[in-house]
Amino acid sequence: MDQWAIYIDIEGFSATYAQSTQPLVSLGALMDAIHTIGSRCYPETPHRLFAHQLGDGFVIVGEFGWPDLKQPTTVAIALLRTVLHAGGVAKAAISEGQLADIVGCYPRRIRELYSQSYGGAFPMGGGLMTVLPVMGTALINSFKLLYSPQTPSGSLLVVPKSEASRLPVGMPFIENGELCILDWLHASYSELTDLISRAQLPATKEDAMVAALYRYIKKNQLSGKWVDNTILYLNLKPCV
Repeated sequence: MDQWAIYIDIEGFSATYAQSTQPLVSLGALMDAIHTIGSRCYPETPHRLFAHQLGDGFVIVGEFGWPDLKQPTTVAIALLRTVLHAGGVAKAAISEGQLADIVGCYPRRIRELYSQSYGGAFPMGGGLMTVLPVMGTALINSFKLLYSPQTPSGSLLVVPKSEASRLPVGMPFIENGELCILDWLHASYSELTDLISRAQLPATKEDAMVAALYRYIKKNQLSGKWVDNTILYLNLKPCV
């Protein structure tokens, strides 16, 4: 069975990077939450998480595939809410595939340097090279889903429509073509509550999350499809 994968990144990172520290605050909150969830909630096999930073986002892969998508859905919702609590917004996609160590495919010189490195970073003269030692369809499929032309803009959580029956019971979503877009802001089920509690993440109430999202839109003077889609798929009232 294929491994599940979440690709999540910070929305508006490049557009706001030069304006304030918020993009880095958001990325830091995401990074810390991923580590906290992996350490406190899924520390042992067969539920371990493997996370790799790619620019302003992360791919997070489960150790094994499961009959349902409860684990990745719960992790993704918790991360989206954590970024919102930190003053930013994110977008995520859940897909499945395989992830493998590709170090053996590197040139001999790079393999030798990698074997002496920690974290895949090693000298390059007076500079530095950092490599990502994994690749596969788990990363590719989740990345492609997030950035597909068919995936609407907005602070959304998307999964393939074909996987709707594997979502947590009672998970609210709206179908859009071949996608299911999940209402991560209003979702409420026992596994999500338990994860947020065990990871000691901010248990923000719905009205506070809604207010935080409206503040983000107003502060960044956002309008158009991004706002319309976010409001629609998160079942919110139009901004006033």
